[in-house]
Amino acid sequence: MKNLTTGNDDSRTTLVRIGILVAIATMVATVVWLGARSQADDGGSSDTAGGDTSSKTVENASVEQVAPDTAPTDGVVIPTGTDQVDGHPTGFPATDLGAVALQVEVAKAQVGFDYDQAVTVAGLYANPEDKSVFEERARAAVALRRQQAGVAKEGDVPAPASYAVTPVAYTLEELDTDYYAVNLLSYVTLTTADGKVKDSLYAGTQLMRWLDGDWRLVQGSQADIEHLVTEGQPEAVAPGTPEFEKAGWVRISGAPQ
Repeated sequence: MKNLTTGNDDSRTTLVRIGILVAIATMVATVVWLGARSQADDGGSSDTAGGDTSSKTVENASVEQVAPDTAPTDGVVIPTGTDQVDGHPTGFPATDLGAVALQVEVAKAQVGFDYDQAVTVAGLYANPEDKSVFEERARAAVALRRQQAGVAKEGDVPAPASYAVTPVAYTLEELDTDYYAVNLLSYVTLTTADGKVKDSLYAGTQLMRWLDGDWRLVQGSQADIEHLVTEGQPEAVAPGTPEFEKAGWVRISGAPQ
């Protein structure tokens, strides 16, 4: 399936849209670079620009399972899976927020330069009929990350090269019963082999369908993709700005803003 871009440049800001980061969950995507810095600039840290979200644990039983009509000011808590496969959450609730939860987990899993790991994630979360498509995207995503980090296409990746993603907001559109287009906004931090830390905001869209008791990534038809492109998907804009509110992004509770 062909990757498509949306968005426009604004010379009045320091946010410059320079291209597409290929990712498993990408169908329609925009990215804006926030700048580059060295590890020394932030005390040697190569964490995601938004910080560490690992300390926030949410139990499904204590959170709402359906997206609210009006988003709370402190954000929406995303439900977790009820099971795991090889350490990756599965068993998401059969609701619209369950579809968002899958998109979040797919994004968070894209943190390394290992082809096998990326392909495993693709195979775990993809519709079996679309598995080969997502595995191909997974390999392409890793190859691009390696190139951007300035490391070899194959083999071990030397320190301090790293890649981290922190989802911060979402929107979603119901296309049919148990079938959603989920848009996810994330902070991305890429640390190159020479210690340069490149921060960006990334917005990607993916189709999710409820299949065999769980949410799955699906390739979607050409008509589905054309609909999304024609309609226009929310762009990668910074939280707390008028553009963020205008785009309809819904904050994820606990995510950096």
